[in-house]
Amino acid sequence: MTAQKGDVFKYKEKEYSIIAITNPLNFNPKEYGIVPSALHTGCWKGYWCVYNINDKGIFLEDLYINSKDDFYPSINNVEAVINNYNLELEKYIGHHLYKGLNIKMMFSGKILVGDEFIREYYIHMGFQRGWAYKVLIELVFEQGQLIKINDQSEIASEIRKDIKSKNKSYRKTIDDIAKFVDDSFSLDYRVKAWWLK
Repeated sequence: MTAQKGDVFKYKEKEYSIIAITNPLNFNPKEYGIVPSALHTGCWKGYWCVYNINDKGIFLEDLYINSKDDFYPSINNVEAVINNYNLELEKYIGHHLYKGLNIKMMFSGKILVGDEFIREYYIHMGFQRGWAYKVLIELVFEQGQLIKINDQSEIASEIRKDIKSKNKSYRKTIDDIAKFVDDSFSLDYRVKAWWLK
């Protein structure tokens, strides 16, 4: 099992990692004729997206993808290029890049994003837990518009304090390994953000 490369959300000039989402964003590469394929265990779905959030809404900005049959058609008048990799992980994964797609997502729901990951809580499987980030922000959308921002960083801090006060290692206290694995690969709000009302 491997930690997964998740979607990135840009908001106010900062990049955040996705933690959880109430329902999927409606971007599907198959609608453009691309069947994604994993090149690496760090990205099982075969692609990841960079979304930009601003006062006009939420937009798919960049798409990193590997096509099963090496078919990369134009999307929104943007051609795919071999990525000029800057990060070792991206270099190793080797995806093609569609840069500057500017596709508005008509998303309604919540997206929980994190920044400043605390390395001691790293789990080498799936997506990281929300409370493992110092900065935890909940973004609420309606029909693609950002309508509310909730800072959940204090709740995450309280969970970390609870873990430490009980002197337990989250990775070593799992009784149900199959559930732990399933939860690790989930982005479902009910699984990853169960502690949020």
